[in-house]
Amino acid sequence: MATAGSKWEIVMSLGAGFSNQVVKLDFLYPSEGIHRRWDGGYRITSTTATWDQAAFVHSVPRRKPADETQETLRTFAFPSTHVKEKWGKNLYIASVCYGRAVS
Repeated sequence: MATAGSKWEIVMSLGAGFSNQVVKLDFLYPSEGIHRRWDGGYRITSTTATWDQAAFVHSVPRRKPADETQETLRTFAFPSTHVKEKWGKNLYIASVCYGRAVS
């Protein structure tokens, strides 16, 4: 999934390894909705944003992973130090998106 200006690009695949999937489209970071989906067994599998909307794809994997740790981070600058610290804990970047920040 990607955006360019106000245009959206979505690739869908047969046999992608998910049993269910939902898309959350919001004008703000949908923290409450993300946590509700996590509690329901969904994990973020893709993100993208236009200047005013963010989209989060939540998917249920067909096979339950051994470790389901997932974190999100909102920041105004790319968090190089944070990312390197997480690599040391075997957490890796799965998705990055850019959009308007609301303070």
